[in-house]
Amino acid sequence: MHCPLAVLIADIGRYSPDAQAVSAHLVTRWQQSLRSGIESTQAAGEADPDLNPELTAAAIIAAIEGGMTILLSTGSAEHLEAGLNFCLDRLLVEPRLKSQTATRADLTASV
Repeated sequence: MHCPLAVLIADIGRYSPDAQAVSAHLVTRWQQSLRSGIESTQAAGEADPDLNPELTAAAIIAAIEGGMTILLSTGSAEHLEAGLNFCLDRLLVEPRLKSQTATRADLTASV
């Protein structure tokens, strides 16, 4: 298994200002794409509207890159899967919980 971005970020980027600039640019573009997707998902009512899309995108990237670093060094995808599942659960479950709560409140008020 090989992740070029993980190698660039974790190894080469620490020693070369040029590689660090390339890493920063790639991560920024990735984060902007994720943020846009999160905003679209929120607009569609499928994600927690209270989440900050920029910070959520950063957390997803950190989960992926941290998980990949552990995967590359141990061969285990456990941390990568756990990080992604945590981020996706936080992103997608909250609106359903809120709508269920609102539904219960609406039902109680109408009784």
